[in-house]
Amino acid sequence: MPPNLIITLMLLALFCAAAAVSYYGEKKRRPPVKSVSKRKRKKGVRTSAEANNCSAAGSAYLPVLDGLRAVCALLIFVFHDWQQTWLSAKFQIGGHILNLEPIQRYGYIAIDAFFVMSGFCLFYPTARSMFGECKKCTWKEFYIKRARRILPAYYLMLIILLIFPALSYTAYNVNSAADVAKHFGLHALFLHIYDPSAGGSVISTAWTLGIEAAFYAAFPFIDFVFRKKPAAVFAVMFAAAQALRLYTASAPNVGMYRMQNPLLYLDIFGAGMLSAYCVVYFRHKGAAGRDTRAALTIVSVLCLVCVYMYMLWMGSARIEGMDAQSYHRLLYRWIPAWLFALFIFSASYSAEKWQKFWGNRFFVFMSGISYSFYLWHQNIHIALRKAHIPPTPAEPVMSDRPAMVIFALLSISISIAAAVISTYAVEKPIVRYGYKGCAVRTAAAVKKLFKRG
Repeated sequence: MPPNLIITLMLLALFCAAAAVSYYGEKKRRPPVKSVSKRKRKKGVRTSAEANNCSAAGSAYLPVLDGLRAVCALLIFVFHDWQQTWLSAKFQIGGHILNLEPIQRYGYIAIDAFFVMSGFCLFYPTARSMFGECKKCTWKEFYIKRARRILPAYYLMLIILLIFPALSYTAYNVNSAADVAKHFGLHALFLHIYDPSAGGSVISTAWTLGIEAAFYAAFPFIDFVFRKKPAAVFAVMFAAAQALRLYTASAPNVGMYRMQNPLLYLDIFGAGMLSAYCVVYFRHKGAAGRDTRAALTIVSVLCLVCVYMYMLWMGSARIEGMDAQSYHRLLYRWIPAWLFALFIFSASYSAEKWQKFWGNRFFVFMSGISYSFYLWHQNIHIALRKAHIPPTPAEPVMSDRPAMVIFALLSISISIAAAVISTYAVEKPIVRYGYKGCAVRTAAAVKKLFKRG
């Protein structure tokens, strides 16, 4: 059995034991929270993609989640595009040079922001229920919502890649039925991160989904313990994850396979969970006056400045022959994670104009399609390179700057188009109506179409 899988199973067992001890050792239980009557959603009021799993109270919507999700999706695209094109974001303005290349080179730290947001959105309904804002959903409802949110677009992409392997990363033998079944089967079950030969072999970016799936599996146990002592449990999560990162860094030949151990990211999700608790706590216990909002606006801006400074620092970071990427992922990834968590909290109570900026229409649109956009963009990059689009005689092709600009524009255009189709034709209808509801509506639409014909 792969060591990463063994460690993940041990994690589940550990939290089962912790939950049992916490449950049976508790002398005084908290009084049950009275459920709040569900309010009807006002027409035109937006809700963040994953946050509002409870009653849709207007105060529960956080524009910063839409904005940060959109920016992170674009940052990851920029990073992968830079890998394929080598286009440098250096601009000369007057006599000065504006160098945004660190954002290109290290834009992948946005993955940590996604993990932070995932932890935030998963625990946000629990935090709201703790303060009486809504009734806590059952674990059956939780997993149904996760399945509706994650599986449709993901399985649609797997089916398309199975039919058109040229769109796949194809790190497998397309002429071997056994190899195809192995790689697609592991991806379908989110177990590809536990096989060194299967990580990203079909969907290049799917390694993060394997980590997400492991966290979903453990979340009921983490949630049970975390809601009792948020700060203390987060401290344990951080200590455990950092200790494992230090241990992993000491091993020779640290590669991507070792980086895919879900336990390495335990505190990253935990930072988002703690941020969610603080947001709800402050909503009930804090005083969000004008001066407080001004101060928190400054804090949120400083968080972004610090994230950029962290990128600059990474460019010069080296230890024992390891590059900056490995250096960050193993030892210091908690720094941007904490900054992102603090940013979400502070921006949630920042000045109204600052919040409106993060909730602008473009960000809301990109946030809505961000999941499918993230799934598709790297495979589209790879497919265009395989097909030599756009054609260029340059060798290497990255030396042809005009061709690479066309490549980048084609990549983002096709990625957005694929994401829009996947989101609005598959993902959102299933999230809204469920699998059975979509099947009934599709059958009715087909029947109506044939009657007209």
